[in-house]
Amino acid sequence: MAVRFDVESLPPNDRAEAIREVSRTLNGRSEVDFPSNPDLIRAVTITNALGSVEISSIHWNVAALRRAAGPMTDDVEPHIFVGLQKSGVSRFDQGGRQAEIRPGDLVLLQNVNPYSVLFQDTVTAFTLRVPNRILGLSPSLLGRITSVRLGAERPVVDTAAAFISRLARNQATIGETDAGLLAQPCIELIRAVVTTGLGCDDLAREPLHHTLLQRVMTYIRLHLAERDLSAERIAAEHFISVRQLYLTLSQAGISLGDWVRSQRLEKCKLELASPLHQFTTIEAIAHRWGFASAPHFSRVFKAAYGVSPREWRHRNRRLPAETE
Repeated sequence: MAVRFDVESLPPNDRAEAIREVSRTLNGRSEVDFPSNPDLIRAVTITNALGSVEISSIHWNVAALRRAAGPMTDDVEPHIFVGLQKSGVSRFDQGGRQAEIRPGDLVLLQNVNPYSVLFQDTVTAFTLRVPNRILGLSPSLLGRITSVRLGAERPVVDTAAAFISRLARNQATIGETDAGLLAQPCIELIRAVVTTGLGCDDLAREPLHHTLLQRVMTYIRLHLAERDLSAERIAAEHFISVRQLYLTLSQAGISLGDWVRSQRLEKCKLELASPLHQFTTIEAIAHRWGFASAPHFSRVFKAAYGVSPREWRHRNRRLPAETE
């Protein structure tokens, strides 16, 4: 479930401390700098747990984040932040390295080591937070890649950035079942980003290969309602050929057309039975989930469930007398 934090509803003089508290919860002992005028402080974050991974979208005008040397608090677990810059410019400093991060760039940061992050004006970013114990990479290895600009000119970085962007933009539509399936591809992609960033391209191929099916299925679920969802589009988004796409799906026993149709039908079936959509026409529901015509939708719905959409809706309609 996505959790939204927005200081707009707070009195200006309370905003800085609210943001500091959120930062301490995530990072332990850290300092946050703000614009001098509290009326100008802005911060909106949306956070969702995907199993052991936490994904957030951040939009704020915080001036800086800092962590000085010293032990972590007991209740904050050592973890890696993976940041994808969407707008604005940030300057990261950790491990004796400085990196200027611009839109499209990825950067990694360890919360257990000293760091500073300076922000120019308002910044929008998507972040993944992964516990070190889950990521399974040594601190010394991670220490060589933090505060390094990882640009989209690297195919692995571009793949990871596209995946993170889709998850962050669609947080509100990610259900509990899907959330539990998304942690592993996130973890494997981060491993691939780290290994390629260190020049170990061979080590990145295996995690990319093993997560391809999960990434493809996630992409399809997030774009299920779009009628132009095609094999060509899906393949292009994942930098693979259409042939490789079909091969990957067939090895998992999945027929692309049949699976997309069944998922769309299931969404329609749920909405037809829901009181929230009782005044929405059957045609509108079908159209929203990618069916071009009502007659075609009715035929495939009845073939799948043995009843017409109208009959299904009538069976699940709760009349006033039934609710008393």
